[in-house]
Parts: sequence; structure tokens; C-alpha cells
Amino acid sequence: MKPESDESENLLPTPAHGNAIGDPEGPHQCPSCGEMAVMRQAITQLEQELITSRETIASRDIAIDWLKKEAEAAKMALEWRRKSLKYLLIDLMYLLADRSPIARTLGNLLLPRRLKRRLHAESLRNQFQEVPLLRPLAVPLVGEKCNDKIDIVCFANIEWSARYQRPQQMMSQFAAHGHRVFYIVRSGMPERRAPYELRQVAERIFEVCLAFSEYEDFYSVKMSATNLKAGNESFSRLALDAKIRAALVVVHLSYWTGLALDLQKSRSWRVQYDCMDEWADFPDIGEQLIKEEEVLVRSADLVTVTASVLKKKWMDQGIDCLLVRNAVDYDFFFDRCTENNLLAHLKKPIIGFYGALAPWIDFSLLHFLAEKRPSWNFVLVGDRFVKDLAGLDRMSNVHLTGRKPYEDMPRYLHGFDVCLIPFKLNKVTHAVDPVKFYEFMSAGKPVVSVPLEEMAIYQDYVYFATEFEDFLAKIEIALAEIDFVLVERRKELARENDWRHRYIATQEAIKGLYGKCSIVIVSFNNAELTRQCIESVVSWTTYPNYELIIVDNASSDGTGAMLHEIQSRYAMVKVLINKSNRGFAAANNQGITLAEGEYIVLLNNDTVVTGDWLEAMLRHLEDEKIGMVGPVTNSIGNEAKINTSYINLEQMHEFASGYTVAHAGRHFDISMLAMFCVAMRRHVFNEIGDLDEMFGLGMFEDDDYSRRMHAAGYRTVCAEDAFIHHYGQASFGKLIETGEYQAIWDRNQAYFESKWGAWKPHTHNRQPGRPE
Repeated sequence: MKPESDESENLLPTPAHGNAIGDPEGPHQCPSCGEMAVMRQAITQLEQELITSRETIASRDIAIDWLKKEAEAAKMALEWRRKSLKYLLIDLMYLLADRSPIARTLGNLLLPRRLKRRLHAESLRNQFQEVPLLRPLAVPLVGEKCNDKIDIVCFANIEWSARYQRPQQMMSQFAAHGHRVFYIVRSGMPERRAPYELRQVAERIFEVCLAFSEYEDFYSVKMSATNLKAGNESFSRLALDAKIRAALVVVHLSYWTGLALDLQKSRSWRVQYDCMDEWADFPDIGEQLIKEEEVLVRSADLVTVTASVLKKKWMDQGIDCLLVRNAVDYDFFFDRCTENNLLAHLKKPIIGFYGALAPWIDFSLLHFLAEKRPSWNFVLVGDRFVKDLAGLDRMSNVHLTGRKPYEDMPRYLHGFDVCLIPFKLNKVTHAVDPVKFYEFMSAGKPVVSVPLEEMAIYQDYVYFATEFEDFLAKIEIALAEIDFVLVERRKELARENDWRHRYIATQEAIKGLYGKCSIVIVSFNNAELTRQCIESVVSWTTYPNYELIIVDNASSDGTGAMLHEIQSRYAMVKVLINKSNRGFAAANNQGITLAEGEYIVLLNNDTVVTGDWLEAMLRHLEDEKIGMVGPVTNSIGNEAKINTSYINLEQMHEFASGYTVAHAGRHFDISMLAMFCVAMRRHVFNEIGDLDEMFGLGMFEDDDYSRRMHAAGYRTVCAEDAFIHHYGQASFGKLIETGEYQAIWDRNQAYFESKWGAWKPHTHNRQPGRPE
């Protein structure tokens, strides 16, 4: 039985009919109808006075909050202006170091040895980019997100402004599907004393620099203990300011292993390692990072790899991983690969390549081709990261454009007659699934490539060449190609390998990281309350893997039709319509019978859920001693009730966010969990058994179930970091007026006491000494 509830906040008028019959909300003593009317009139008057007082207080709090934010903004702006000369010098060197020989000489004189090593290492990996000065924000502009999507915390290996490839493509897909993305880079330094720096780089995507204690070459060494501590503190401040509650951690480089695993342990966040390269043979990679990668792959909840070679490597070591190849933004290339003047000044044919001019490119091969065919024009688009280009920079038919915006890649591609993949063959390149290959395919262009092991599956779409002369012959064949069917097949291959497909595959794998949760709702009339409850679940549940089961107890107000309409819109919704009112316990048992999840949640239809409600409760269930958990609420008759300050749904969500963040990870033992919302593991439910259907329409079955939990040795706890609004008194109003309520109460209390002895009324006061 759910205990006595105070009058609920009037967010919506309380319907005249009950909701889920069997919802045992109501007073512990039933006064006469006349006394009840007087009480209700007095309560209504008090509520109006309370609302007026709360509006006054709310206005004052808003004003105070605004003044605090203004003061903080002024303080942080002042700190920004006091940026140290040291960091200004480093920023200047970043900008100049690759601009001229004089600047490089100056950099060699002025930059610390560790910084020079870093610049050299990054140049080999296409990591060196201009580092923007990120001004700290007093109130971070964290943007809008879909309330039903978890946040993504990405520990990146390249800046967002770097050459646009898999890291940015995948994070853009997450953002396009409603997730906020916090793209954390190691190359920047926040302003002095700033807890972090954040700037928006795309819709729902924010590049972040955490406040570390000292510089580290993050391609050579693991994160130091000092930096790990500082990184955790900086991230905690970011999470608090940006209200990051439920998140997936995505790691691109093993330097971040310690911080990622700390978040996995302390916040129960899942960790995905997206392995994009054969790091063990990568140029200048540090031995510490190779060892850290081994720790990461064995600890991560999900390991994704870009190539079958990488999958075989890890599978041979007993690591289960998912192959998620690279891809192309097909619509982007299709729309922009059109006639333009970028290469109009060059005589045909044009042999093209774009990407980093890095150590893995066979420049001798390119020199051979350009020398043998002086009438061909070779266009190489991309940053230069090596000193020796084998003389290509002195050849009149070789055109080095430098780095160009990603938006221009389809335009250059349109001008290429043949595309090249001229890599050296080694362990690193054999493990590469080139992004550019899929982009070349989107235009149907012929591609001549060295025989990379990872590209063997595409032998029907590409010309493979082994020797220099063979490469030259294959280009000539490609130039003479007139196979229009092959062109369309290439385009179709690209369409089938869009980044959206990679996101879907990844999302399905992520979903599997979370044990399925079955949410059971029992309804009886009150269609609008039920609709509001369901819509709140759909809109505010970020947990990636759940189903919603609604059991209706023969409603007569159109609830059944409404539920079928909802079922047609959401694949995760199941609906069962009873021909008669079977009561609260029996209907919940029916729903649990249909449930597929390893977690069971019973939720009243007169509730409105808030952000992170489900994740928070399930986190507490990680303690095997806890058998059942419930949230705090505005309206219930025991210790789960807290004081609230909101007067509408919008304020309610703001209140819930602030309260639950302030009480993150906290719970207390409670003698009885009212079943307006409870969660338990499926195996615990199987052990305890069904709700006792002898309680009929309802009342006392939740007291009974809590007692059964305790008898089996389990704790029942109230999670202070999960809040749910509860209307209360929604199902028994008519029964109170007719006197049926008292009869049900008396009968069920007698049945309860026959099992457990005298029933003791519940109280709002927490008992001293209860564990927190």
C-alpha cells in the first residue's frame, strides 16, 4: 500500500476519475464526505496563497541568480585579459612554426624541448593545426539537446578544426541524432585559473579544453597522476555547469585511458574505444600508449575498429570488437560534386589525390608518374607534413594546393579524371580503410591504389597496382574507361556506405551495452494523465535500451484507442487491454509477464518523469544488496517526499535537475517503497515473486512487497538523485465519496496484518541513523 500523500502540486487539474485502479493513494484515515469538502476548500485557499508566495520568491531568486552570473562573467573576463605571456608565446609559435624557415628557427630557439617534440610528432600525424584562443564562458552555452538522448563525451586525438575525417564525421552523426557532444582535446590550455574552456563548433557540438596541471606529449606518454587528478576536477566542473548526467564516453587515443576509466567507475558511464589505427607501428608513438591501449581495450565496454585487420588483431587477444568501417557523407558529396572553376586552368587529364602529405605517402611513386607523363597534371590537395617530397614541389605538372576546406573536397573531386591512393605498404597502411576511397566512389570516379589488405574486398571497384610501371599502366586504363555501369555501381557502393549507416551500427552496439529495462504502466481511465505520463517517459528517458508496457484495466474514457495510437508511433511500446478491471497488482503482474528486460520498473500513470530518472535508479541497483529502489517526489506519505518549489512543469524540470545534481549518487534506506515508481532487477523479482493479487483493486500491496524484500535479505532504498512528479489521489477520489475506499482499506489492512502483524502508519520524517 502506498502511504498517505499530501495534496499534490496542481500542475494540471486532478481528474474526477481514478487512474490505475489499484493505485493505492489516499489518506490513512477516511473522514466523512462533509469533513472532506471543508478540508479541500481550506487546502485550495492555502494553495493559492502558497502559489503567490512562491512566485514572489521565484522572482527574487531569478534576480539574484542573474546578478551572480553577471559578477562571475565579469570576473572570468578579467582573468581572460590577464592571460600569461607564456601561453601567448606558445600560441604564437603554434601559428608560426610551419609558416616559414625563419619562424621555425625562432621556434627552435624559444620553444621548450618537449613542445618541439610535440610539434614534430603532430606534424607526422596531421595533428598540427592552429589552436584557437578559447575564451572561458561564465555560463557555458551548452545548447539544446533532445531530452531522450544521452550526452557524448569524446576524448579526441585531433582538434575539431583538423582535417575532417572519422572523428568529426561520427561525432556529427551523434549530434544530428539529438545528442550533445563534448569533444575534449588535449592540445589547448584554458585561461589561467579557468576550470575549462568551451566553445561551440557545430550544432550541439562543443570543443573543450580541460585544465590540466602540466603539458604532456599525449602521443608519447600516459597521463600523469597529477594531470589525471586535475583532469577529473576540471571535468567535474564542466559536468556540473553543463548538466551532463548520463553520458557515453568515446575514446580515440589511449592517452585518455585513465580519465575515461575513472568516469566509467565513478559515474557508471559506458566507455567505447574507437580504434582507428594500428598504433603499435605508428610513427613515433610512445611505448606507454601502446600499453595503455591494452588496458583500454580490456576495460572498455565496447571496442569498435575501422578495419578487419584490426579486428583480427584484437580478437586473437580475446577482445570482442565490432567492425565499423569508414564511410562517406554521400548527400554532402553528391550535392557539391558539380561543375566549378577550381581546376579549370589545368589541362586534362587531371590525376588527383587529397589528404595529408605525410610519411605514409609514396612520394617516389608520384614523382615517377609525373616524370613519365609530363602532359598529365597531378593535383595533390592537403597539408604537407614531411620535408622531402622527392622533388614533387619542383615539377611543373604537379600542383600542391595546401590544405583546403572540407567543403571544397567534392569540388576538387569533380575535376579529377582519376583518383589515387599512393600509400606505402606496411602494417600501418594495411590496417587503413581509407575515408577518401568512399568519397571517390561517391562520384563514380576510377581509383588506382596500391593493394591495401583492407581494400581487397573492393577489388571489383578499384584498379590495384603493385609496381611503379603497373601503376602507370592502370592509370592509363582508368583514363580510357567508358564503363557507365561500373560508374553507377561505384556510386551505389558509396550510398550503401554512408556515415549514417555507421552511426546506426554503432548505436545498436551501444544499445546492447545497457541491460534492457521494462517499464510497466497500469492505466484506468484518466486518458490525459496517462498520455502525459507516457510522453514524459518517451521525452525524458535517456537510457538507450528500454521498452514501455501499458496494461489498461478496461478504461471507459477512450484510453484504449489512445494507447493503440501511441503504440503505432513507438516501436518500443506494448499495449495490453483487459476486458475487466483486474486491479493494480494483477495488471502489473501481467505487464511483467510480457517484459523482456533484465530490469523491471513499475510506474504509475499519474506521474511525470524527469531527466536521468531511470539511469539514476538503475545505478543504485548495481549494489547487489539493494533489492528495490524508488525516487524522491513531491507527493507521497513517507520519507520519499521532499519540499519542492515549482508551480508548473517547466519549473519542475529545472527544479528536478538542480536537486538531483546536488544529490548525485545519494540514497537512504526506507522501510516501504510506494509503488508509484519502483525499480528492481528481474532476477530479484523472480526470487520475490509476483505482487500479491489478493489485495484486489489496490492498497497495501507495496507495503507487502517491501516486507517480502526485507525478509529475503534485500534493502529497499530511496534514490535522492532521481525525482518524479506525482499527482497522487488520482484513482480513489470517487471511492472516497461513495465510501468504498474505507471498505477496501479495512479489508486489505486486515489481510496485510494477517501476514505481517500490526501495520504502522508511515511518516514523512527520516529515522536517525539511516545509511545515506
